[in-house]
Amino acid sequence: MYIATIPNRNSPPAILLRQAYRENGKVKNRTLANLSHWQSARIEALRRALRGEFDHASRSAEPTLGPIFGLLYVLKQIADGLGITAALSNTTLGKLALFLVLARLPHQGSRLSAVRWAEDHAVNEVLGLTSFDEDDLYAALDDLCTRQEKIERALYR
Repeated sequence: MYIATIPNRNSPPAILLRQAYRENGKVKNRTLANLSHWQSARIEALRRALRGEFDHASRSAEPTLGPIFGLLYVLKQIADGLGITAALSNTTLGKLALFLVLARLPHQGSRLSAVRWAEDHAVNEVLGLTSFDEDDLYAALDDLCTRQEKIERALYR
């Protein structure tokens, strides 16, 4: 494919997108589109693309993967609707306890494996927890033990 400029006597030249092909050993041209109404910058960009000047751009772009968001977000919305989030409080230990509850549903593992699971998920964006380790999760479990009756009463209501 190429862009051809066809001069006209009394009017501006016609700018055509054409394809060259062979038929019975003869070279023929097929007009694919009339680009005369396009702006000159747009025509030049298409001309450069047909020459292959932008091929390197598509090869250099590597896809990236961000944190997994959907699963944790949906589980948090369910916990909000059931009143679990309010019962556990909005403190750091309460958020860690909520994380333990939410992480237990899709991932039944140890506290250490929950911390590793959190590295791939949007825990900061959904729960507001920036960084924590398994010791923080054990501290949240200790806090849950001391507040167990209060949390149960809040959930019962």
